[in-house]
Amino acid sequence: MTVLGVLGLVLVLLVLLGLLVVVRLVVGRVVLSGREHWTPVLAVDTGSITLPLSDETRSVGTFGLWHGGGAGAEHSVAGRTVAGHTVVGSVLEVDEVRGTVRRAVLDSVGDRPTEVRWTGHMLRDPSVLGTPWNEVDIPTALGPAPAWQISPPAAGAAGAAVSVSPGTPAASRTWAVHVHGIRTTRVTALRTVPAVTALGWTSLVPSFRGDGEAPSDTPASHLGAREWPDVEAALDHAVAHGAERLVLVGWSMGATITRELLVHSAHRARIAGIVLVAPALDWATTVQTAAARSGLPGPVVRLALGTMAAPGLCRLVGLRAPVDVRALSWVRDPTAPPLDHLPPTLVVHSPGDPTVPFRLSEQFAAQHPGTVTLAVSEPTGHGWERNRDAAWFDAQVTGWGAALD
Repeated sequence: MTVLGVLGLVLVLLVLLGLLVVVRLVVGRVVLSGREHWTPVLAVDTGSITLPLSDETRSVGTFGLWHGGGAGAEHSVAGRTVAGHTVVGSVLEVDEVRGTVRRAVLDSVGDRPTEVRWTGHMLRDPSVLGTPWNEVDIPTALGPAPAWQISPPAAGAAGAAVSVSPGTPAASRTWAVHVHGIRTTRVTALRTVPAVTALGWTSLVPSFRGDGEAPSDTPASHLGAREWPDVEAALDHAVAHGAERLVLVGWSMGATITRELLVHSAHRARIAGIVLVAPALDWATTVQTAAARSGLPGPVVRLALGTMAAPGLCRLVGLRAPVDVRALSWVRDPTAPPLDHLPPTLVVHSPGDPTVPFRLSEQFAAQHPGTVTLAVSEPTGHGWERNRDAAWFDAQVTGWGAALD
């Protein structure tokens, strides 16, 4: 080979290597946890906390701030193990000149915070719900995965309570399985439990591979394509402990897991209804929308999505198995299984969602009139519909659930 030929080959290899690096970075933004922002605390007292002003910290509603200290249950938040938690409510004061915001403190456990991670986790664990609960281990292919089982104080509209194992609270015949989203844990999904409890249903809030709590063979999310068997194991647990009807509650990526369960679950005949909150209904559109907002070229994004779906190549971008995001869509073909036999479905979503396009929820509801009910929240961030207005949110779920009975 000539010198020019060698140089040409080296140039081609360098271009391919550079393209692989870019594609891996794009895929990593989707499937891997990124660096999270911790906010410094400027001042705090028994009734308020002062933080730097941002779109996040001035958001209307009730939010959870994780921080260090405390003797309560520990949680993994943004790469740290924390036990301190503060719930903030209304905005008391905004100083545009100094760039600060002071918010009311509604509840706080742990040491005096010096920096916090702002989240939608207004409920830090099931102990704050005021209803019987216990921790259970769900057998999965990778080992036991922790889950919270939460029972109503007494039997409700779903029927009389049934007996389960000794030391476990009584359970109803309808169980709601609350499935959290990507790059978070089951604490996120606790927000739908109060409404379900008001309906008299038992709740199960499972962990699954890749969320930092359940056993996992990779840190990368597979967008529901590999995670759904762990939630299927949670359905096995529910049925084994008396569940006659199942309601699947999917938050964000939890919607994709819900879709996979509609396709693959051995308990499909028991699934009586679905609740989807800020749902990821079409990953290709969601990723392309986020990429366009970040200024990434469309061809690079399409190459990244294609690489995720290709056997062998998918491992080069951190995945253990191919993920065809187009096959995980709720909206591309509304007549294809399982969408041709949808159970009654409630979608709760905000038109202000900066992560998952709201138009997909509108499209999904329009494709299934009479089956899909779309409840439109006031504008707020991704998955913050209940944070924005808990009373409104709970009313949407309980109203829909009562009609389901």
